[in-house]
Amino acid sequence: MATYNRVKVKIDSVEFRPSEVSYKLSRNANQVGRRVGDSVVGRVEIDVDASILDNIPQAAQIELWKMATESKDPLHKVEITWYLDEADKVLHAVEFMGWVSGFEVGNPPAEVQTGGSAVQFKNLLHIELTVVVDESNVSKHKFTK
Repeated sequence: MATYNRVKVKIDSVEFRPSEVSYKLSRNANQVGRRVGDSVVGRVEIDVDASILDNIPQAAQIELWKMATESKDPLHKVEITWYLDEADKVLHAVEFMGWVSGFEVGNPPAEVQTGGSAVQFKNLLHIELTVVVDESNVSKHKFTK
């Protein structure tokens, strides 16, 4: 079963359609509940069935692994687009500069609980991204419709 237009991820030129994407943004607070400056942390978790090659070709999987194992510290342009339905109507999108901070492959049980719902995976590819929000990249961090 292919996931066509629920969500699309593009990291540099690598584009794929995962089953589930979670974008999390948080900030620290001091003891009286006020924001702590420069404490924004952004993380993305992506789950995709690696056996559905229409959604994520093997070449894309290899490129993502290369990004996860880079010895230098390059940043990658990330674009994530969530769709309202199976049509092309965009619900919202996020853009940022970031890097692949986690790469995990496995063959979980036939049904996995992710994000409160049961999803069937043959071969799970789990990718984690870190959002870079330092002074030179914070302006590239956008959430749009």
